[in-house]
Amino acid sequence: MITNREPTPTAKGTRMDLDRISKIVDHLSGSAARDIRIRTEEMDLRISFAPRSSEASPQTAQAPSGQTVEAALPGLVYLSPSPGAAPFVSLGDRVQTGQTLMLIEAMKSMLTVTAPTDAIVAEICVTDESQVDAGDVLLRLKEDAA
Repeated sequence: MITNREPTPTAKGTRMDLDRISKIVDHLSGSAARDIRIRTEEMDLRISFAPRSSEASPQTAQAPSGQTVEAALPGLVYLSPSPGAAPFVSLGDRVQTGQTLMLIEAMKSMLTVTAPTDAIVAEICVTDESQVDAGDVLLRLKEDAA
C-alpha cells in the first residue's frame, strides 16, 4: 500500500528496508520462533510474534464485546492515509480480511494494521496521531452476520 505518510528519516538519513523485513517476517511467521532481532548498520529491530490462532492469539481471541485488534509494536497511530484524507475505516463499516484499518509509525517505518477477519467495526479505541504501546487495543470488531 502506498500512502502519503512517510516515516521520518533516522539520524543517519536512511530508512529501514520494509521489503526485506517483510520477507523475513513472512518466512518466520509460520515457524515456532516467537522473537527475532535484526541488526544492521542502519537499524536494530526486534519483532515478537503472537501465538498462532490455535494458541488463542490476542488478535483472534473473542472478547465479550467482540474481537479486538491490538498494536503489535509501540508507535504513533494514523487513521487515514494522509493528513486531511478520509479515514481507512469508520464506526459501523464492514471490513474484509486483510483490509487496512490504520497505520502505525514504529521505529521510523509505517506498519499497516489489517483486519484479521471479515467483520464490522464496533469501536475505534484510538485517535489519529495518538501514541500506543504494544498490546494496546486499537479497535474492536463484531461478527458480520450478513
